[in-house]
Amino acid sequence: MRIAVCDGSRDRGSSLEAWIGQYCQLYGFTHSCERFGGLAELEASDAGFDAAFIAMGGEPGFMAARRLRERNAACRIVLVDDTEEFAVRSVRIHCTDFLLRPLTFGKVARSMSLIVRER
Repeated sequence: MRIAVCDGSRDRGSSLEAWIGQYCQLYGFTHSCERFGGLAELEASDAGFDAAFIAMGGEPGFMAARRLRERNAACRIVLVDDTEEFAVRSVRIHCTDFLLRPLTFGKVARSMSLIVRER
C-alpha cells in the first residue's frame, strides 16, 4: 500500500508516519509512506497513492484533497484539521475519514482500518 503523508510540521508528520507504520506492522500490511512538507509537493507528485493523509488544515488542505480526489478517484483520503469546520465538506468529496487534532495512535488506527476495509 502506497501512502502519502502531507503535514507542514516535521514532528507531527513524523508521528503520523510512525503510527501508520505501527498499524501496518501490527496487521501485516506492506506499505510505503511518502512524506510531503507542503501541498505544492503533494500536488506535483504522480498521485498514484492508495491512501493520503492531508494534515495541512484549512481551506488550502481541503482544496488539495479535492484536487487529489479529481486526479485519483481510488485514493482513500483522510483529512486532518484543528477544527470541525471541514468535516462535512470532507464527506462531500468522499474522504474516507476526517481526523480532529490532536492525533493519537487510536485515531490513526481507526482511519487505517477504514482505508483497508474500502480497498
